Formats: sequence, structure tokens, C-alpha cells
Amino acid sequence: MSSVIHVLDEKTANKIAAGEVVERPASAIKEMIENALDAGATAIETEIADGGQTYMRVSDNGCGMSPEDAKKCIIRHGTSKISTIEDIFAISSLGFRGEAVPSIAAVSNLVITTRMEGDEFAYRLTLTGGDITGEEQTGAAVGTTMEVSDLFFNTPARKKFMKSERTETSKINDILTKLALARPDVAFTLINNGRTSVHTGGNGNALDAVAAGYGAAVAKEVFPVSYSNDEITVEGFVGKPSLLKSTRAWQTCIVNNRIIHNAVVFKAVENAYHAMLPKAGYPFALLHIHIDPAVIDINVHPAKTEIKFSDEQQVYRAIYHSIITALTEREKPEQVATPIDLTSRQITKAELNAPAVTPSAFAFSEAGRAGVKETVPARNDLSHEYRPLQHDTRTPYRPDPAVRDCAAGNAFSAFMEERDAARPVQTITFDGDEDVFIPLGVVADCFIVAKKGQDLYLIDQHAAHERIRYDKLCKRTEALPSQQLLTAEFVEVDGRDMELFAERAHVFADLGYTYSEAGPTTLRIEAIPADLPVGDISESLQEICRILHESPMTDKAVLRHRSLAYLSCRGAVKAGDVLNMREIRELLEELFHTETPYVCPHGRPVIVRFTPDELAKLFKRT
Repeated sequence: MSSVIHVLDEKTANKIAAGEVVERPASAIKEMIENALDAGATAIETEIADGGQTYMRVSDNGCGMSPEDAKKCIIRHGTSKISTIEDIFAISSLGFRGEAVPSIAAVSNLVITTRMEGDEFAYRLTLTGGDITGEEQTGAAVGTTMEVSDLFFNTPARKKFMKSERTETSKINDILTKLALARPDVAFTLINNGRTSVHTGGNGNALDAVAAGYGAAVAKEVFPVSYSNDEITVEGFVGKPSLLKSTRAWQTCIVNNRIIHNAVVFKAVENAYHAMLPKAGYPFALLHIHIDPAVIDINVHPAKTEIKFSDEQQVYRAIYHSIITALTEREKPEQVATPIDLTSRQITKAELNAPAVTPSAFAFSEAGRAGVKETVPARNDLSHEYRPLQHDTRTPYRPDPAVRDCAAGNAFSAFMEERDAARPVQTITFDGDEDVFIPLGVVADCFIVAKKGQDLYLIDQHAAHERIRYDKLCKRTEALPSQQLLTAEFVEVDGRDMELFAERAHVFADLGYTYSEAGPTTLRIEAIPADLPVGDISESLQEICRILHESPMTDKAVLRHRSLAYLSCRGAVKAGDVLNMREIRELLEELFHTETPYVCPHGRPVIVRFTPDELAKLFKRT
């Protein structure tokens, strides 16, 4: 009987490996640049044409290769990065498999030009489909240049999966940007169809790399993060909660200078922002993690983009605490307030006509008011009192002597300054703040107007009270406080939800609900979370069921957050509720004593700041 198992030839094996390592032009660019970085390059130039499908070039000023090494690098598993099996457990280089160059050569036309320091001439090696077709001496600078043309010319099945030129170019741009963020000390240049589209200075400043990759506007909206212990160090930048992307394109994790994707890292970022973001938004995050190579495993994916940690909880805690610290240290609202956006959605008439809240629903606590200083003017200290106008023909009008004298001297502004100086102003002073917030009034029974220094602030009263309520609820014990109903409420649910109520009763108990079955699809509600209006019982239970149906494995922390956010929203003051000045002052006081006063639990902005320059632009004074 003849054997049915045979050994694949080298060309076939290389083509199969190419399918794992070289998924698209961006993958080839990544592998070639990483080889350049391992070679000690400080300047790397990348040129592409037609999204990399017809031509790619990566030139570096690294150490270069000898002719002998240039021939060895195209042999599968030929590498200079490791030499023994022990080296696998402490890899510090970006490459180590020795598969990238032979895989690229197997599915393209490849030209390698390289020269070492001290060599008189450079060496050029030409390959077609992995076979050497030419070699010669030539002139070139110290370093290595790799030119790839006609990618996947001999594997049409792979070539047909290529996307449009724009898509492939975007992928290359993304990977080059992330590599520049990983190595801000290296100058990167990308030339696309003859035009320079990306250039970084390579000055070692990570913030400059962020500005080069994502724009100066993004760089102005990020905070530094820093965390360190004996085993792990986390450095980098995170963005304001208002700086969002619909995908994770702005989230970059770098472990020992290697760009990686790891679910634990992304989970830590999400949980650190969990009470500050909309459901569909992803914040900016650039995290450099430095850890002992012996406690990580990078040999889990051919493209070396995945990684395993020996202690994932340690990594999670380090990232979580570094981000939380960076966000909560931004105490001044001008550092975190949402910048002005003239295209933002205006408040609807329906919101303005919402029913007024009862006095009991807006009951601010008197605790923590020791840090508030109020200056209330005495009535007899006022220079002028309001009196209604009375038309009396027998007593002709006479201007105030001070006003008459002022007008005669053409010094009206001086008179106004003198009059205003005699009027004390109600102010709020917060503990530790040098400046004071001065509430000015309310617009549309929705937006509180205040000033601090030279800046003007608008505060959404509903979002502000929602943030206050959420923070108070978060400080409760593990189970939310509940209120016993005098008369049980009956709620109709469908069969699927009834199964949830039976199987996840402990979850609902932690959220403050007590109930029993009163029929096949009927619940008898005996207790509900404190401050939850009775009329919202059915809707609140439906919201929790919806969350559990969407993600059956939703962890307790996420479910608790979303439930608290819902309760905070339902019990907060609404647009259209009329607040007096005392309530406004107490609202602002409690708001700025929360950890994150700039966003509500659903991620909407609470504060919008107008600087004098922005106001001048609105009035076209600049």
C-alpha cells in the first residue's frame, strides 16, 4: 500500500506560511519595519503605490547585512534574533520566527539592497516567487532597503481578497501610525503615490508622535498616565471622555515596544471609563507597558500581534488604576469640560415641556456644605432697589443727579463701575479652589449659566444631577437600598423574561428588587430601589432584562453600572424643572465634589466652557 502522507515542498510551505504572516500589504509593511527596528534604525522611510498592491519599499539606516546574511534571511526560520530554545522565554526583539522575509518573497517580486558599516559596496539580491534570480554589487547607504512588487502575483486566490486602494492605504497608514507611537524616538516617513502623507520627527516625545499621527487637536485633549511597581510599569496617554471613536482605532497597547491586541487590556480601559462614555464610544488610549519578558508569551500568533500574560489580573489592575488616577486628578472643570461645538443638537421643545419635579424629588443633602462660603448682601446695603414704574403727569420725570452728572461728564462707564462695586455678589467657593464659580442664572429652565474667571460655563442641570445621584448610589454597599411598597405592584412580563426572573433572582435582589410569581407571566413586586418612582417599575425591569438578554455573561460590575445609570437618570431633575438660586448653588457645589463632574453616567457632557477667544469668534471680533 502506497503512503498517503507526503512532505510539502519548500515553496508550498512558504506560500502557506505567507497566508498566515502576510495577510495584506499592511502586514508586509509591518514585518519589514519591525526588522528595521530590530536592526537599530533611527530613520525609516516607507513608500507605497496603489495601496501597496503593486509596489512597496521600506528603507532604513540600521546596521545592514553581509551578502551571506542576506542569502540566509530568505531561508525559512533563518533569524538573528534567537539562537537557542531558552531565548524563546525572554524575547526582547520584535521578530524571532524568521518567517517574515521568506513569506513575503514567496508571494511577490522582492529586491533586497543592504550594506554594512565598513563595506565598500552594497549587496543587491533579486527574487521572484522566492527563487533567487539575480545578485550584484551596487552603491547604497548603510542600512537595508526592501522593495516588494506585484504582491500575490502567483497566488490569485489571495489577490482577489484585496480591498480597494483607499482601504489598503488606510490599513498601512494605521499600522505606521501605531509603530510611530510605539517608537517615538524613530523618524517615520510614509510616501503614498509620490506624496508624503505621514512624517514624525523621531525626537522621542510621545505627545509629538500623537500629534503627527492623529492631529494637534487630538494631542491637546489627552492626559498622561503613569503607574509603576516592582513588576510592571504603565505609561502613556488617555483622552478626555468627550474624545471618542466609533471603533478601537484610537486604542493602542504596546508591551515592551510590541504592538499587541489583548482582551484584558481593552477590558481594563472600558471599565475605567465605564461611567463616563456612551454605549457606542471608545476613548483614546495609548498605553506603554513594560514588563519582564519572562512572564509573557508572545509565541501564540504567527503575526505576533497577540500575547499572553502569566498574571492577567496584575496587568488589569495596573491599567485600570493608572487611567482612573489620570482622570480623577483633573479636578478643574476647564481641564475636562466639553469644548464648544456649534453643531451640537439643540434641546427639543418636548424636553422643555417636561412635567415639573416635585419638591421632594429635588432634595439636596446639607452634608458637605462646610466648604461653601456664601456672601448674601443685606437689604440696606443695596444702592438701588427695584420699584415699579409709576406714570404721574403731575410729577415730571427727573434723572438721578448722579446719572445726570455722569452724562454731563461723558463718563457713563465710570458710573457703572462705581455702582457695581457697591453691590456684593453671591459666590460659591469650593475647598481648595483659588477661583470661584458664580452662578448667573438659568436658560430655558435647563442650562445653568455660570462664570469662573474670564470663562463662561453652561451646565446641563439634568446631566449634573444625574452625575450627583450616580456617585451617591455608587458609594452604597454591595446591594442597593430598597424601599418596601405599601401596596404591591403587579407587572406583566413575557415568558423569556419570566425565566430570567426565576434564574437570576439574586441579581435583581442586589439591585434592590423583591418580587414573587403571581402567575405564569405576572410578577408581584414587593420592594423596589430607593428613589425609583413607582410608575417606572415596569420600564426599569425591562431595561435590566434587555441587558441580560443582550449579554447573558454580563459581569456584575457592568450590570450594576447600567442599572445605577438608569436609576440616576429617572430620579434626576429634568429639563423644564424650575430651580431657585439656592438649589442651583447646592447643585454646583455637589457636582464639583464628584470625581468626574464633566460627564453624566451615560457619557453626555455636563459642562460646556466658552473662553473669551471663543466668544469673540462667535461675535466675529477676530
